[in-house]
Amino acid sequence: MLITLAHGGGGRAGSRLIEEEILSRFGEGPLAGLPDAAQLPGGLVFSTDSFVVTPRFFPGGDIGKLAVCGTGNDIYVAGGIPRFLSLAMILEEGFPRAELSRILDSVAAAARASGVRIATGDTKVVPRGAADGIYLNTAGIGTADTRLRLGREFLREGDAILVSGGIADHGMAILAARHGIEGKGIVSDCASVGPFVSAAAEIAGEGIRFMRDPTRGGVGAVLQEIVGPSGFGAEIAEGMLPCRPAVRTLSEMLGIDPLFCACEGRVVLIAEEKSAEAILEAWSKLPGGELAARIGRVNSDAGRVTLAGEWGGRRIMIQPDGDQLPRIC
Repeated sequence: MLITLAHGGGGRAGSRLIEEEILSRFGEGPLAGLPDAAQLPGGLVFSTDSFVVTPRFFPGGDIGKLAVCGTGNDIYVAGGIPRFLSLAMILEEGFPRAELSRILDSVAAAARASGVRIATGDTKVVPRGAADGIYLNTAGIGTADTRLRLGREFLREGDAILVSGGIADHGMAILAARHGIEGKGIVSDCASVGPFVSAAAEIAGEGIRFMRDPTRGGVGAVLQEIVGPSGFGAEIAEGMLPCRPAVRTLSEMLGIDPLFCACEGRVVLIAEEKSAEAILEAWSKLPGGELAARIGRVNSDAGRVTLAGEWGGRRIMIQPDGDQLPRIC
């Protein structure tokens, strides 16, 4: 068997690869359950990520901003507050210094905005043709947010499933930039989710059951990941999935399902029902939270995500085998 792009896309092929090659060797301890960030002794939260996005610059961000926000967001949704990041760069011979400066300025600005510091790093240069210009790797260390207690074991039937803003913005922005498609409103949501997590934690605290940021594979992949090993299922109202008109139009034109298209500044959050409306009200007042919505609820249909159509029908959500859009992060 050979590695294909599908193995990196957040779909079933990638899940099988991780289960067979990674969890079979390293699945004990902090890696069990495949958290976005590992809970370590002493109240530390640790995560790492690599970034190979193409194009490197896109509406709403670039590879530098994406690296900082992406790793920080993994820590936030795992119940931590990011403090320090490493920054490792793999540069291809001939890469323009002006582009490198622009990317590093973006890293610095995103780090300042997120309240994190670049603490260590590494630089490697490979021969021309051995890489695609620049790849970044960031690792993040944070401290536990004591307001939160997260885990699939805390899910309850009837819990509300919320998303903090419009879905598929990042994936569609990358696709449009990659193929020269011009359209108003196609802008990546690349940003820190810290304000959304903090607002929800202030309102609901331990009433928040679980969080994920829907990057590769989008909201659909995250929902499947959440309910798969939990003993619960989820019912999603398709008509409640928030999507900006321009994003929805482009996705329909190209036959791409926004449910499985990446976000880079959104939170999928499961919370006790009584806190749901207050969380949504707080989110709607934050930049990027204008389309925050309740999209469904947890049910007892173990391991299944059911999509309820606008006309009353229901169908089981089937996760794609690979990724509709490779190299979006």
